[in-house]
Amino acid sequence: MFNDLICEKLDEAGIEYYAPQKNLAINDKKASATSLPIYEGDTEKLKWCNIIIAVLDGVSIDAGVASEVGWVAGWNEAIKIHTVSNEPKLILGLYTDNRDLSNTAAVKKFDDSVEAGVGESQWPYINLYTVGCCKKFGKVFWTLDELIEYLKEVSL
Repeated sequence: MFNDLICEKLDEAGIEYYAPQKNLAINDKKASATSLPIYEGDTEKLKWCNIIIAVLDGVSIDAGVASEVGWVAGWNEAIKIHTVSNEPKLILGLYTDNRDLSNTAAVKKFDDSVEAGVGESQWPYINLYTVGCCKKFGKVFWTLDELIEYLKEVSL
């Protein structure tokens, strides 16, 4: 339902997007999906896109989302190494179920090295490698509205 809300907001903002869960050719929950068509279909779209939005909410980051973020980060790293003509892809994370504990005195008391900011809380678990991919090649946002506003600024 949350992904549907994101798609609705992107539609309202006039932003073109691909949502893997809406691709019934490879993701029809009433049919039996197999791994290679899913990989090939989603990878084709990852190559096509210039921005990926990764929902980082939940008990842990969705394994498919983490895989896609890693794929895009690897693509961006390969561009730097091989000077491929393609532009790096922007990775935008959305982490709305985070309490900003990284900014509290309690955290600072226990660990002065804790960096403040979204996705940096040490109490609710979030995979910091995936957050690092997002931050190296983009940003992480607290709210969907902030993310949509940012997309409006960077989209042509």
